[in-house]
Amino acid sequence: MLSIPSRAFLATALTAALCMSGCAELAGYRSKGQQTITAAHAPASALDVATENGSVAVTADGAAEAVTIIASITAMGDTQQEADERLAGVEVVAERLADGVLSIRSVFPGGRRPSDSCALDITLPNVHGITVRTSNGGVTLTGLGGDADVHTSNGSVRLHDQGGSARIRTSNGRIEVIDAAGSIDAHSSNGSIEIAGLAASATVETSNGRVTCRADRGATGPIQIKTSNGSVSLTIPAAMGGVIAASTSNGSVNVQGPSTAVEGSKSRRTIRLSGAGPKSTIETSNGGVSVTIEESPADQPGR
Repeated sequence: MLSIPSRAFLATALTAALCMSGCAELAGYRSKGQQTITAAHAPASALDVATENGSVAVTADGAAEAVTIIASITAMGDTQQEADERLAGVEVVAERLADGVLSIRSVFPGGRRPSDSCALDITLPNVHGITVRTSNGGVTLTGLGGDADVHTSNGSVRLHDQGGSARIRTSNGRIEVIDAAGSIDAHSSNGSIEIAGLAASATVETSNGRVTCRADRGATGPIQIKTSNGSVSLTIPAAMGGVIAASTSNGSVNVQGPSTAVEGSKSRRTIRLSGAGPKSTIETSNGGVSVTIEESPADQPGR
């Protein structure tokens, strides 16, 4: 007959064995691989990219002659053989639609399983407009023309040298936009947002993240910024004109540079700039607000 300690040991060992078996069954088997495909390029055409559980990177390279797509794929299976077979059956589709848009997407045999993934790295000569849809992955766009429309989750978004406006939606991820030629509409949660080289207007919203925005001379505004649990730093040219209404709780609003008037309390100020212009707003909590107004050399006395 088993002793009491032996029974306890047997029960513990059996429980551990069941847990390991269940975890293995839940995780399944995976197979990883890479595909490289090319597609003909159509000048001044748009791009539509859709994937899941994977990052997307799109780069314009003037030396490129075609569209090159490198897909890094993970396929799941109940057995290793099934995972290998599913990986071999994944198809990366690059299809030119009737309106000229190049559609790029991944198709998994039998439909995509929750842990299947496909990351896409795309290089092409140029593009005029891009739409990206993914999840659980970051998005990086570099040197693209036209407008950008990006949706992801649990991933950062980086846009550099965008030739038009940018609309960005993500969660649990940082947003960075450097030198966009049009307006910016950027929303995240639990992530900071940085905008530099703003040429037009901006609507920025996040939570639990810092916001930094720097507008170029010639920016039209308005600039609307809203966050919580984060500071805000805004730099604008004096020539933009208009009014800035800035408020915070558990912080202060600081203003540097020329303005017609600064009114209000330490944590809630109205900043009136010289010249007509739109009304911009800044709203945060648990963070300070810094507004810097810069004169161009031509606006400075003696120039």
